[in-house]
Amino acid sequence: MQQTGTGGTQEQEPEELPEFKDLKVRGRSVRTWTISAGVVLLAISAIFGGLKKAGDEIPQVDPGTAIDAGQFEVTIQRAVIVPDLKPLFTPDPGGVLIAIVTKLKVTDDTGTTPPPDLIRLIGVPGVKDTAEPMGSTNLRDATMNPVLTPDAAEDVAYVWQLPKGTKLPTEVDLTVQGYEHEDESILDHHEKWLPDKIVADSTVKVKDNRK
Repeated sequence: MQQTGTGGTQEQEPEELPEFKDLKVRGRSVRTWTISAGVVLLAISAIFGGLKKAGDEIPQVDPGTAIDAGQFEVTIQRAVIVPDLKPLFTPDPGGVLIAIVTKLKVTDDTGTTPPPDLIRLIGVPGVKDTAEPMGSTNLRDATMNPVLTPDAAEDVAYVWQLPKGTKLPTEVDLTVQGYEHEDESILDHHEKWLPDKIVADSTVKVKDNRK
């Protein structure tokens, strides 16, 4: 006969689940794993140029405006097309050169050559957006890849080749790379400047100096 009334078995209390912070995976708390993963992500980010935050916008800067790129103060001055820049730079047969003329000033107390990734041309026919320039030269004495001294501004041209048959642009879009100072690089434990993020976009009219 089935029993009724208050004398039945009491309901058991539900087992209390551990809180998230107390959970363990392979003997380590989830919180420890989360922190460790975050540290690794930040370390990798520091090596390869940082994380781009959602909503980050790159400033659009007019030519002639000084840009803070960390290791350098960069001013985009003009863009020109030339047949060649002998003896430093000569295009392949039928091609021409396009040069972005900048004013560069080293903000650090150590001199350095202009880095090849400082300026990138974007959307220019015949030039990949990731393409490094053929090189750079200062306008003062036509030295290829010159050494810049601290606090002394130099007019420096970055030079790319436009292949034969390329439609020559009347204006170009470009980006300016920023650099971040590391007191002790995680790669070799030396003080150095590392690529950080793009600090500016600019659009520059192109002058054809072949004529």
